Amino acid sequence: MPKERTAKQVYEQFSTEGLYEEAYLDKDEVKKVLTMVMEDYQFGKSLRRIKDPSWRVIFNIHYDVFRELCDQLMRFERQKTSNHQGLFAFIVLHFEDLELDWSFLENIRTIRNKNKYQGLDISTVMWHNVELQFDLYISALKKEIERKLH
Repeated sequence: MPKERTAKQVYEQFSTEGLYEEAYLDKDEVKKVLTMVMEDYQFGKSLRRIKDPSWRVIFNIHYDVFRELCDQLMRFERQKTSNHQGLFAFIVLHFEDLELDWSFLENIRTIRNKNKYQGLDISTVMWHNVELQFDLYISALKKEIERKLH
């Protein structure tokens, strides 16, 4: 098993390899995306209350919301990347006030990749281990984006 890299190591590798690209900041677009993403988040939250929900579906909705919020926040630094690990490293290092836990971000990214590419299902336990932190981080990212919009 490869040694886990730090956010700084990932960021430096991405910077060196030119995997961060210049991005245009369109605040109207950010507002539209934020509105849609938060609708997705509310829908994902509503699914938690149904009987015998698919935790895989719920996890993936929350992951996609979180990733998209990170992507929008990165726009304020006029940067973008398609790689999730590089995105999360950028956010951790450029928005230190958010105090996002790199290990948690690596954990959810790994769960998502094992689900998408290796067919690993997401159990009730796996979901409950990340649920609270997802909610806290999504809320923090939303507030930071709104603060930067105003």
